[in-house]
Amino acid sequence: MKIKFRLSQTVSATLASAMLVTAVPAFAANSAKPGVNMDIGIQVDGRVLVPLRDISDELGAKLSWEESTKSITLTKDSTTVQLKIGDPTVQVNGKSQTLDVPPQIKGDQTFVPVRFVAEAFGAKVEWDTEAQSTHIDTKEKDMYISARPYFELDGVPLVYDGEMKNGLPDGKGFAAKGTSIYGEKWYEGQWKDGKPVREEAPPGTEGYKIYVNGSYLKSDYAPIVRNNAVYVPLWAVLGKVNASAQAVDGVIRINHPSRILLLRANSNLLTYYGGKMDSHTVRLDFPPISENDVIYVPLVFLTDYMDMKIVWGEQQRVDLTVGDLSKNNTWGQQGIISDGIKKLRLDSDAEAIWKNYPNLWVDSLPRGSDGAMNGGFERFEQLAVISYSGPTVVLSNGSKNVQFNFDSIEAIHRSFFTADPLAQFDWPESVKSVIRQQKVRIGMTQEQVLMSWGKPDDVNKTTGSFGTFEQWVYRGSSIGSGNYLYFTDGVLTSSQTLK
Repeated sequence: MKIKFRLSQTVSATLASAMLVTAVPAFAANSAKPGVNMDIGIQVDGRVLVPLRDISDELGAKLSWEESTKSITLTKDSTTVQLKIGDPTVQVNGKSQTLDVPPQIKGDQTFVPVRFVAEAFGAKVEWDTEAQSTHIDTKEKDMYISARPYFELDGVPLVYDGEMKNGLPDGKGFAAKGTSIYGEKWYEGQWKDGKPVREEAPPGTEGYKIYVNGSYLKSDYAPIVRNNAVYVPLWAVLGKVNASAQAVDGVIRINHPSRILLLRANSNLLTYYGGKMDSHTVRLDFPPISENDVIYVPLVFLTDYMDMKIVWGEQQRVDLTVGDLSKNNTWGQQGIISDGIKKLRLDSDAEAIWKNYPNLWVDSLPRGSDGAMNGGFERFEQLAVISYSGPTVVLSNGSKNVQFNFDSIEAIHRSFFTADPLAQFDWPESVKSVIRQQKVRIGMTQEQVLMSWGKPDDVNKTTGSFGTFEQWVYRGSSIGSGNYLYFTDGVLTSSQTLK
């Protein structure tokens, strides 16, 4: 897997929670070796661990896995590395070494110490304390791997981005569930000694008191008022009425005796299935929200989809009445529900991107509704989001509107930048125009050519008394095949195309 997200090495908590950020690899003007930014690392016991599959792919090592023994073998050229989950003893070409932190499984991924694996295959490894980044220098590329602290709090696995003190979160920070800072937000705000500092009562509670079937709803979290609607803590209400529910990949599944509900915090999309597993998707006027790791739903959701009746009393008392919801609550066809969960995740994650980023810059788009490559748009061209539904979006450059359909969040991330990648360069607009058309011209620097055509397949370099001469070979790509570019001291002086 290549660059998972387009990331800078420093990510604010706000951008992290928005899921998509920008990075443009910085290429040295006198070197053709590409740079790759990977925001995939976690810090465990002072060591940087990375997903095994990602690092093996980037190093060009062949990976094999033995399920019965939980053993891993990596091979590249004449080097063979053998590891085992939970075992600090490893083998490099038959010689034993002992790691400070053994390979381990976090979530659904296998993590390995990045320094050991990279150095085993001859790479140079440096740690940048200020950037919290590991630099891996190989013959083929430079890799910059950002890593954030990983820990578990109250049984929840978390990665953290923010202020630290004595090795613990302390100050302002953001935590996401799982092993990626781009996972589901767990908490954002103030921390003290490694734990979130929660307010005694969320703002806007307005003193509402909730009773369920005549019994006061006891909860650590009071009702809140948002968007002129009263919200109540979902899990506390479900527990009060014996409703079966579970969180699956960030989606909440509620088993009602008459229907199965799928919803996500901060999304107005709701999917539900009737008794015959007939599927329905609706948009809620008041979506569930998440604040300080607590999921709240509006009272109207309970009346519309949980069959509860509501009576507004004096002194802001609210009475909810409902029958026993524990009956027949294990039914449902798991395959259909699993597909519904995946679709809801894709739809809601995609809409969060379109909503948070009304302007995007093209990297490489699929064919649009007009059938043209890249929808007929230029690379790095700014587009505005006109409308969307799930992963289907209509984009415009002001002259034409084109609809695109994406089949995954990864495909969306690969297709866009969230800021103009060319804005940081003080180049003439004429040069930028050539780059946007993915063309090259005499006089361009190597950095400009890399921005337009990407890295070459081969580089032939000669240094003499008259300067440094390089030949870049592009054998086959979207820009055509058999292209040769010639540089003198880092400036393009001639080109050749073989038919």
